[in-house]
Amino acid sequence: MFNSVRFRITLWYAAALAVTLALFSLLVYHSLAKSLDENVDQLLAFRAEGVADALETYLQTERIEVGRASASAAKGGAFYKIAPELLKLHTDDPRQAAVDLRILDAGGRELGASGGRAAPELPERTLREALRGTAAYDTIRIADDEGTEEIFRSYATPASDPRGAVYIVQAYRSNYHTQFALRNLRLMMAALVPLIVLLTGAFGMFFARVALRPVADMARAMRQITAENLSLRLKPPRTRDEIRELADLFNAMLGRLEDSFLSERRLIQDVSHELKTPLTILKGELEVALKKARTAGEYAEVLQSNLEETEKLSRIVEGLLTLARFDNREVKLERAPMDLEALLRDIAGRLAGVAEKAGVKIALSAESPGLRADGDAGQLGRLFLNLLENAVKFSPRGGEVGVRVYSDGGRPAVKVSDSGAGIPLKDLPHIFKRFYRADSSRSSAGFGLGLAIAKSIADAHGAELEAGNQPAGGAVFTITFPG
Repeated sequence: MFNSVRFRITLWYAAALAVTLALFSLLVYHSLAKSLDENVDQLLAFRAEGVADALETYLQTERIEVGRASASAAKGGAFYKIAPELLKLHTDDPRQAAVDLRILDAGGRELGASGGRAAPELPERTLREALRGTAAYDTIRIADDEGTEEIFRSYATPASDPRGAVYIVQAYRSNYHTQFALRNLRLMMAALVPLIVLLTGAFGMFFARVALRPVADMARAMRQITAENLSLRLKPPRTRDEIRELADLFNAMLGRLEDSFLSERRLIQDVSHELKTPLTILKGELEVALKKARTAGEYAEVLQSNLEETEKLSRIVEGLLTLARFDNREVKLERAPMDLEALLRDIAGRLAGVAEKAGVKIALSAESPGLRADGDAGQLGRLFLNLLENAVKFSPRGGEVGVRVYSDGGRPAVKVSDSGAGIPLKDLPHIFKRFYRADSSRSSAGFGLGLAIAKSIADAHGAELEAGNQPAGGAVFTITFPG
């Protein structure tokens, strides 16, 4: 199970999800913490500035009414009475968030406070900035007698009376609510992220099992396929996904393997059949010759017959070795540009005696004189020799073998045609197979290896060798070289 693709897919998916959720949780947490801090700062500034504005308005009104700047603050008079009322006015509204306020004089002495507990003291730096007319934020920590630390967020802003005296309005609030919300968020994320990953992993395992079920079915079917039953095929799923493509490709591979195995079996059978006849003849003639004493002439006839059968065996073995070398890519081609017309004229000259004996004429024509192709002269000579021998062999007495050199769309091409009965349509797909021979209309004493060798030589040169029939009768072979 742990080595299965399904488990690895689920594991990777769960790991990716865990990392994604962790990053998302961190982003949400830090965004929320920043938003809460900004909201608290805005609230503190709003409340403190409101009190400072009201305080300045009161001091200005008192100066107008009294006619001079009031010294009640310094003497502990009316200002000490109005300060708590002013703070109470700004803290008793239940619609507003709880914020503690207090008013300080320039020396940092408290003139009034709304909170019932000890207020966090302003740092000296903040007092100096306030006296210079600058508001400031502070994070202040206060430890109680039990060693528990409480964190406050503070905002201090100055308020001036008409005479230039400076008072400081401080708004502060404990970070308990913010920290409580963030702690709950941390606990929730710590519980939910692993739970979500586990649930998603479980669902992923199930869905992976469903998605890979066709693969398991294909694996069971593959175990049943052996060399004896290569005709079996996988049943492709109804989906049009990669698994369907894999099944189709595997079935196509099985088809090629089946064809290869069948071809190999046919080759073994054909080789056995082709070798059996000359070997049987050799054995029979030797047995007859040994039954009684023979004259020197009779022994010579037996030896001559044995020599002919031995030559047949040699040609068969040589042809098979040539095909095997081409199949294994052991043939090294010595490529060079060559004049196709000159090469074919030389081949036709070598077959002139055979053609004359068979009463067949070889006609060579070149539509593009000097047309060249890149290839191995020796191997291509063997290819054309096989094609011309084949054409002469199947042309009737008085017939003609046509050899045409031309350019097919800029590609060198050669067409070899005979005037025989042509190739039956049912034999055309198999004409280049080893030991394949058509029906009696094109039967001969050959072994069925010449066209197979010609096809291998053409493939080695990257050329196309095709067989067909002429409209007027007779077979035609066309070889087209790369441009």
